[in-house]
Amino acid sequence: MSHEILIIEDSVLVSMSLKDLLEEKGYSVSVCETAKESAKILKKTDFSVAILDMMLPDANGRDLLKKWKKSYPDMAVIIFTAHGDIDSAVDCLKAGAYDFLPKPVDNIKLLSTIENAIKHSALSNQVVVLKELRKRSDSGVLNKIIGDSPAMMEIVNLAKQVAQSDYSCLLITGESGTGKGLFAKTIHKAGKRKDKPFVEVNCSALPATLIESELFGHKRGAFTDAKEDKIGLFEMADGGTLFLDEIGDMDLALQSKLLKVMEEQTFRRIGDTKEIKVDVAIIAATNQMLEQHVECGKFRMDLYYRLNVIPLKLIPLRERMKDVMSIADHFLMEFSLKFGKQYKGFSKDAVKELNSYAWPGNVRELRNVVERGCILSQSDEINTKELMIPKDLTATRSENFAIPPLPLADIEKMVIESAMNNSDGNKNKAAKVLGIHRTTLYKKLEEYGLD
Repeated sequence: MSHEILIIEDSVLVSMSLKDLLEEKGYSVSVCETAKESAKILKKTDFSVAILDMMLPDANGRDLLKKWKKSYPDMAVIIFTAHGDIDSAVDCLKAGAYDFLPKPVDNIKLLSTIENAIKHSALSNQVVVLKELRKRSDSGVLNKIIGDSPAMMEIVNLAKQVAQSDYSCLLITGESGTGKGLFAKTIHKAGKRKDKPFVEVNCSALPATLIESELFGHKRGAFTDAKEDKIGLFEMADGGTLFLDEIGDMDLALQSKLLKVMEEQTFRRIGDTKEIKVDVAIIAATNQMLEQHVECGKFRMDLYYRLNVIPLKLIPLRERMKDVMSIADHFLMEFSLKFGKQYKGFSKDAVKELNSYAWPGNVRELRNVVERGCILSQSDEINTKELMIPKDLTATRSENFAIPPLPLADIEKMVIESAMNNSDGNKNKAAKVLGIHRTTLYKKLEEYGLD
């Protein structure tokens, strides 16, 4: 990214010489002779560095510097001074100037000072961003989960109540990408078990035989590949929280064992006769309609009611569009720190596009879009071109956006079919677009006869 530099110098010969030098080094340079001219230029361009002559025809450099530090705090200012103005230059340093250079200016020293000023400015901005992110992280569940819409505040308040209680189980439901994992982690961290382990497993990512061993552990020799004793996730989570993501994909036989552990807080490793006692809170999450799975025999009714003591249903992003820009700005700050780049914000067109897209992938998709914009951006403003928001699937939101009056299964089939078509039959790509694990997609394709 080419940094913008402003030179305010009443000597045309000096300013044009410096302009040529800096442009050869890849900088974009603007030149003016008076404070009045500089005011007009500063309104149009964001400068990384300003080179300011101490004495201008219409202003004193020190007075101008004080104004700039209030109006343009991120702009580094380098003072040019005659040898007799050293005391004044020192006063400028106290007022916020980055450095001062005596005339005649040494070109090598100037280039080094500009480079260091830009690095210093970038580091200062990163520190500000880091402080803000830490402030949000340290101030509890409300600031970790961003959203000012009434619906979101209601969910967050319920989450706070749950975190402050001595809950034993919690069921979080919602579409893929709505932040079920984030809610699970923040509820754990805000609760009485915050100093104990938070252990998570994706139930759809592993086959039934393997996930049983993951959850409960096994004794050496329990099966062919059991070459040594293994501690299961329940033991690892003892005293803390076990997060079971995509629980709707859990095998029926394993559901029965899970229910027993939840009720008795004891279990046996595979191949062992010893009962192990644990104290574990269970947070389960799913993007499926478990009630329908119960009706068709895919999910145990008793386990469903045991999990659903405290239901927490997360709403999709399209139903809280008021929160889109707050979340996008948070991600922009996060990636500013990650990539070491300073971003001023989103362009007007980008804001319009962010607010008009339906976000089928919810917050996860928004995060990915903002990250892509930050990576591709060549300036300090994120534009629509860099966001690359897709135009297919359910891409456009209107004020009359509504789910068609069809059974949920039919809608799900239509969306999966659309994703497969738009992905040219590539299942990995389609699963990524839908925000689900590819194992889940395989099951859905078989279930709806789309394979």
